[in-house]
Amino acid sequence: MKGRVIGMGLWICLLTTGVLAAEAAEAVPPARLELAAQFEGGRLYRAGDIRVVELTGSYRQMGRQYGALLQAEMAALYETAIEGYYLQTAGFAPERLDTIARSLYDRYPRRYQEILLGMAETSGLDVNRQLRLNALEWYTKINHLRYGRCSGVAAWGHSTGNRPLVFGRNNDDAAFFSEFARVMVVAVFKPGDGSIPVALINYAGVIYAATGINRDGLFLELNSGPWMGFSLGRASVFTTLFGILQDYSSLKAAQQALLATLPDLCSIVNAADATGACSFEMSLYDSRPRGGNEFEFLAATNHFVGATWPLAQVDERIVSETSQQRYDNLVRLGRLHRGRFTPEVMMQVLDTTIPYGGPTEVETTIYQVVAEPASLRIWLKVPRIQNWTGLDLAPLLTAD
Repeated sequence: MKGRVIGMGLWICLLTTGVLAAEAAEAVPPARLELAAQFEGGRLYRAGDIRVVELTGSYRQMGRQYGALLQAEMAALYETAIEGYYLQTAGFAPERLDTIARSLYDRYPRRYQEILLGMAETSGLDVNRQLRLNALEWYTKINHLRYGRCSGVAAWGHSTGNRPLVFGRNNDDAAFFSEFARVMVVAVFKPGDGSIPVALINYAGVIYAATGINRDGLFLELNSGPWMGFSLGRASVFTTLFGILQDYSSLKAAQQALLATLPDLCSIVNAADATGACSFEMSLYDSRPRGGNEFEFLAATNHFVGATWPLAQVDERIVSETSQQRYDNLVRLGRLHRGRFTPEVMMQVLDTTIPYGGPTEVETTIYQVVAEPASLRIWLKVPRIQNWTGLDLAPLLTAD
């Protein structure tokens, strides 16, 4: 959705920006995707340490392709994360892991359950271990030990000098997740049911949309909101976002579904397409849109910014202590780079750490994404593991 308010109602976030100008200069040209393996119609590509899988067919078939093509990566991550960290270092009981993993899986729509079941057929991990791996991020969160520290930022129109919209996203978590990020995957799902092809960015074996883009340039990412606990009787907001990416071609089309969503945990969903961006602040009882400023710039961290919320905007008891600081830093950087935002500038913004006036944590920024929805290009960085790597997803998302 868009930055400036025009009238009332749902179009608070929507604004016409006019015809986009010439493409922004590429700081990091797209990497060459090297075909590494094929299985039952699916393909695995490599770009440095980044794995890209192209999956087709039914949801069970796509799961089988994923499991076979990323068998080694999932086995290594299971050993590191589940066996090495959660069971041994953190001392979780196996029964506790299984309870959390099953509670996540049981709330999945059937088609996404089929992906996980297909993975278990070919990955070498049985269903129980496959579900444990899929819940990789949830064990400490369910135990109320870790809360989000993510940041999102979008620039378009005046802020880009009428070049294409560019979105930046930091995925922040506990520092030990950096080890898990050695196995990052961009998974392109192209089901045969007529839904829109979608690329998800996540850890190997983890099937839900924390960060994703579809064939038509709709981009979504989720930041944790102010802590309100969980509503385990609802579908996972992350699988809801997967479905929205599969069902809607634009921000305008997706807004009703996003505003109708009551999440299972308090969330801030930042969404964009080639025309603009909007932040959806989702409590457990209501979802409200917040557009960008008059210069077509949007920043979001982990607290609600919308003025209509009847709750404390920043409460140190329930919000990461850096949320306001990161938000203020992003707003200042938005002013500093106004009219000059390109993918290169957005990477520079995300490379700026908090002590130097940016949004990025030294130890807890796990991976970073810059997206240009108009071109279906993304740039992915895994700090301390892989520098910015450009990926042109258009050939994979648009090919039959």
